[in-house]
Amino acid sequence: MIDKKYIVAINGKPFITYEGLLHAAHEKGLGSIEVEIIQYPTEENNMTAVTTASVRGKDGQFFIDIGDASPASCVSKLVPHLLRISSTRAKARALRDLTDVGMCSLEELGESETNLRPVASPIRQQFAK
Repeated sequence: MIDKKYIVAINGKPFITYEGLLHAAHEKGLGSIEVEIIQYPTEENNMTAVTTASVRGKDGQFFIDIGDASPASCVSKLVPHLLRISSTRAKARALRDLTDVGMCSLEELGESETNLRPVASPIRQQFAK
């Protein structure tokens, strides 16, 4: 179970934070995380950063996923940090696989990061300890 402090709701839908995924991965036995830059953001690709993240559990489980970020998929104050956003999104997706968390991570969202509020009781009971 995921601690309720790592879950937020947007319009009633639960999202896990990257911090919560990382915590869950360490509890499960995270062995390593590696990130590879696939595409640097340039004018020619509409400032789109693309990365992959590989995570390995101490038990040998291995997961890889992709993350991307562009000015169209980030809040404006994060646009200068597109590579880091892409990396965090890729790591979050791979960590969700490792930890068997089906809900989307908060960091995977774009401009819809408004209206954040703590998770309501029914959601908390369903997804959190």
